[in-house]
Amino acid sequence: MGEPSIFIASESLTLDELVGLWDNVSLTPAEDLVLRALQFIEPEIERIAVQVATPNSYYRSGSRGGFIVRRRGAERPIPIGSLGDGMWRMLVMAIAITRCRGGVLLVDEIDTGLHYSVMSDMWRLIFNTAKELDVQVFATTHSYDCVYSLAHICADDDERNPVTIQRIEPGKSKAIPYAQNEIRIAADREIEVR
Repeated sequence: MGEPSIFIASESLTLDELVGLWDNVSLTPAEDLVLRALQFIEPEIERIAVQVATPNSYYRSGSRGGFIVRRRGAERPIPIGSLGDGMWRMLVMAIAITRCRGGVLLVDEIDTGLHYSVMSDMWRLIFNTAKELDVQVFATTHSYDCVYSLAHICADDDERNPVTIQRIEPGKSKAIPYAQNEIRIAADREIEVR
């Protein structure tokens, strides 16, 4: 059996794919990691669950329904899709990385739907979880804010867990690599590395 790997396209995973992954996360320590990831965006979230498909439910195959969250002080849970694309994206990434232990997570446009103010938290979650679960993460972005936030994570690390950026130039046969210290310098000096 090969190493586990998951590819997250820029439009994320489908609801059915995510529910399938959630079945292996629910009621395990990984569920706490997913909850913490959502709390980066909405600190009032206390619980998360999948809502079973019924005629009046929010569960819709192929949509961003199906998951509900309870917020502190709220009387009823709300569909996670009502909290925006960034919340869905963070849910997808958090669940996916917990299912890639010892393997690879590929994320296209990692910052899709995320506000620049939560990028550092997103990178910290990805970095720490990848280190803990031995997951190699490959991500693409066109966002300077995303790269800048990654630089802050690199500054906090002792470089025993390497982070690199590979800039791909049209017409070039090789990518231009940037090591952790170069990522920090590029961010400080506003050098383009995307």
